[in-house]
Parts: sequence; structure tokens; C-alpha cells
Amino acid sequence: MEDTGAVAYCGQQLIFVSIAIAVAQIIVVGARFYTRYTQKVACGSDGYFIIPALIASLGQSALYVFLVKRGGVGYHLEYVERTPHKLVILEKALYANGILDFPFTVTPAKISILLFYIRIFSFRNFRALAYVVAGIVISHGIGVFFAAIFQCSPIAYTWNKTIVGGSCFDQEAFYRYVSPPNIVTDALILVMPLPYVWKLHTQVGQKVALTGVFLLGSLGTVASILRMTTFFQDSAMTDPTCMDFRQTWNLDYSRGGIIIIAACLPSIWPLVSKLVSRSLITNSSTNQLQRLSHGNTSRHKRIGSRYSRLGASIEGYKCPLDPSESAEAASNQYIDTISLVGVSRVHQA
Repeated sequence: MEDTGAVAYCGQQLIFVSIAIAVAQIIVVGARFYTRYTQKVACGSDGYFIIPALIASLGQSALYVFLVKRGGVGYHLEYVERTPHKLVILEKALYANGILDFPFTVTPAKISILLFYIRIFSFRNFRALAYVVAGIVISHGIGVFFAAIFQCSPIAYTWNKTIVGGSCFDQEAFYRYVSPPNIVTDALILVMPLPYVWKLHTQVGQKVALTGVFLLGSLGTVASILRMTTFFQDSAMTDPTCMDFRQTWNLDYSRGGIIIIAACLPSIWPLVSKLVSRSLITNSSTNQLQRLSHGNTSRHKRIGSRYSRLGASIEGYKCPLDPSESAEAASNQYIDTISLVGVSRVHQA
């Protein structure tokens, strides 16, 4: 067995990132379906597309942990080459990851986002653009799928370079230029809904919040750009297990995870707003009640034979007797006006 005590190693970083993003995805996707259940809204096709994306992404997470434990990822390639069987494991796992990444993680997640857009925005031009972008996304995913499978001939030559007569296409160029179409569609998906969000008949603060929710997906775009730039560095192909490890491997997985999380954020917005509203209102009510408990009851206004609620006379602020009532009302306001889970359609101003 090789002594690894004095060998540079950074594999734990990838394990941490893989597990953290996997857990975050499970929580967010679960929250998406829970929100739809609590709002009594049927799951649309956009929800079904996120399931294969999640499964593929979790498969990538398990694959990366396996690569760190068995494939030598985290060590310099020079060290990994001392154990040829690890190189075979590495090449096979990279082959599997290439098939999972764009075709089965990124593509279904993007289609989920676009189907969500199509369902909630009724503008004809918007829908036409969404269908065009969806066509580009699907075409790109199919192209990458077949390119990843048949990158070498015969296929086994991908991980066994001793096969006589075997050959591969320019894999370095493939990794460099597979990302631009993905980045373009990322950018389009990000900016498409923004003009229509600002046509909503609601408060500016809510529009800003929704804009922020949609723009969180830009983190995935940034990850895609950074990932692409790493393949223009010499170390990306000469020492793939270590030199560009902190960028390429972490970005490769985090990109797909971020897209899945971003695809779910608009759907869970009513749940988040409800929880936040309830928390804020409860805290505000508690503070008001504590402040007023030492005050003068003469400040309470009488309405008929009953006193108004505590705090009604203080600078126009009405402190609710039952915080859950106001929380529910606040949540319903989101659902009636800007709820994306309630499938309320946006109409022209």
C-alpha cells in the first residue's frame, strides 16, 4: 500500500462540497413539492422534470465521493499514476460524469425552469422565446450526450489506452467549447422573466425580492463561465486530479446543483414568504405586547362595547391579537398577487 502521509491532498474539499450541495438540493426540491401540496396545486410538468435532474445530480455527488476515495482525485496525477488501477477508475468515472452532467442534470433542470415560465406567463412572444430556448437546450443536451458516449472509438479506449487502433476526438477542445451554448441559454433564462415581473401589480419591494429570486440562478452561470476558463489552463489536462481541482471539480458539480436549486426557488417563494412573515409578525407582536404591558390602559380605544386590539392607538400601528391570522393574510396576499406556486398569471398592465 502506498504511503500517502507526505503527499499533498485536498480531496476532502470535494467531498464536503458534494455532500453539502446534495443535501441542499434534497431540501429545496422537497420544499417545492411540499409547497405545492400545502397550496393544493397539482404538480405540473415543470415539477416532474426536476426529479430526473435531482437523481442525476445525486448520482454525480456519489460519483465524486467515490472518485476521491478510489480514483485518486485530490492527489497530483504523478502520484496517481503509480497505481494504474486508479487511473482506470478515474477515466471510467469521468466518462460516466460526462454522460450525467449536461444531458441528465443541467438539461432537465433548465427545461423545468422554462416549462415553469410557460405556465405562469401568458404573453405570446415570451412563450415563443421560451420554446426556442428550450429547443436549444434540448439540442445541446442531446449533442453532448452522444459526444460523451462516443468520444473514443472503441468506447473502451476511453479508459484503456492500450487498445490497438483506438482513437479519441480532441477532448481538450470538447471541454473548452461545450460550455458557451450552456452559458448563452443560462443568460437568456435569467433575463427572460424580469421585464414581466416588473409588470406585476404589486409593491416595488416584492418585485425586487422576486427579481432577486430569479437572479440567484446567475450563480450557476458564473460557475459555468469559471469552469470553462479552467479548461484554457495548461494544468486542466496535464494534472486534472489536483492542479485545477479546486476550480474544475467543485464548479462542475456546484453548477448543476445551483441550477436545480434556482429552478425551485420561485416555486417555494410563497412558503418562504409565509415563514418569514410569520416570524417577523410574531416578533413584532411580542415586542409590542411587552412594551404595552407596562403602559396605560387609557390608550386603548373603545369600539362599541369592546376594546380595540392592543397597540391600535400607537402611531396607527395595529398589533394583531393572533399573529397567525396576519401571517396567513400576508401569505394569501402573496398568493393572490405574485404567488408563482398558485399559478396566478401575469397580465399586461
